[in-house]
Amino acid sequence: MVVLDHKRYKPGSIWDEQQKKNAEREKKHEKKLFAQGLGHLLTTKESDIHESRSEEVDDNGGIYRKTKSYLDVCTYNDDKRGLLTLAFGVLVYGLIPWWIGDIAQWWSIIDKGVAINGDALDVGYILVLLVSVGVLLPVTYVFARYLFGVWRLEAFTMRRLMVRFNRETRKVYLLRPGFLGGVKAYDWEEVDAILPKNMPNHEGIGGMLVLAVKTEENENPYRDFGVDGAFLGLPSRDYQHLLSFWEYIRRFMEDGADAVPAPKRLRSKWPNPLSSMWTVSRLSLPGGFDLGRSFLWLRLALTPVFVIWGLGHYASLLLSYEGRFPKAIRQASGESELRSWLELLAYNLLPLLYSAVGLWLYYAWRHGLDWRLPLRYWAG
Repeated sequence: MVVLDHKRYKPGSIWDEQQKKNAEREKKHEKKLFAQGLGHLLTTKESDIHESRSEEVDDNGGIYRKTKSYLDVCTYNDDKRGLLTLAFGVLVYGLIPWWIGDIAQWWSIIDKGVAINGDALDVGYILVLLVSVGVLLPVTYVFARYLFGVWRLEAFTMRRLMVRFNRETRKVYLLRPGFLGGVKAYDWEEVDAILPKNMPNHEGIGGMLVLAVKTEENENPYRDFGVDGAFLGLPSRDYQHLLSFWEYIRRFMEDGADAVPAPKRLRSKWPNPLSSMWTVSRLSLPGGFDLGRSFLWLRLALTPVFVIWGLGHYASLLLSYEGRFPKAIRQASGESELRSWLELLAYNLLPLLYSAVGLWLYYAWRHGLDWRLPLRYWAG
């Protein structure tokens, strides 16, 4: 889920140039439509919320919770994580002992006037330390200044970005961290699902359900309006599958909770290393072509890769926190405050606890230790 193209970037930067190109392309398209007498299409939404586009409905495996009042739907971004955590985790794993080693070396020189191993100082030893610091400082600066912000796309942030459709308030709520646009509320009538009516239905080309809203909030100097939105659910098998997912949401909002069946299976919010490995092994691509379904042999061959990637996926979940909607939205949705607090504590604390227990049991097994040692220590 992202805020689409309404931020202001540094003049002359690559993002600023891209915004300028996008604006020029849009103006050319507008002129072309007006020349053809089709200017009215610029203000016409691609999907009418009152129009059924599919006889079938499908929850697409993307529902976190369904009540009489609201529907919580996942975003495409929820499953796409782990690789950044693996890459930056390796970098941090190298930087921390590097810092510890250099600090210990310099402290020994300052405090005792000798090398850390007790040898007398010489020019070569000092030169090596200076080179080490000369490399360590810029590497750390680049990581802290630029790379850590990239890492926050999947760690040290909300575990999941969620969209809530509330049929009682006729609102659509976007739950996301501040640097991705923050929590927003839009009228259901303002929402447009990007579903062209002349799209052929080819197997493997379903794509994702894109929800878009035109907003007055806009910092883009090349456009008069902003566009906010979200990529909902998982990639679809084909276009008909995509339409049936939109129809599931549309009927819920227009006809009521009883107009659509209960989700075949609710998405879990509990981090689990096995489910993380299964998630990354699906290899669902943006086009909706699921390699995991079509090429079982490829999944089997890449099992070691999926195990490592899955651990990165799981680690990124543990390094993030479970968010929730603000109190006003929870109250408007009829959520129980007690249940909300208990879920917040459970989803944020219990995964850390059972992960620590699991790591200890694995460590004790590998080293032939008695797994009950911590219990005996605490019992005195």
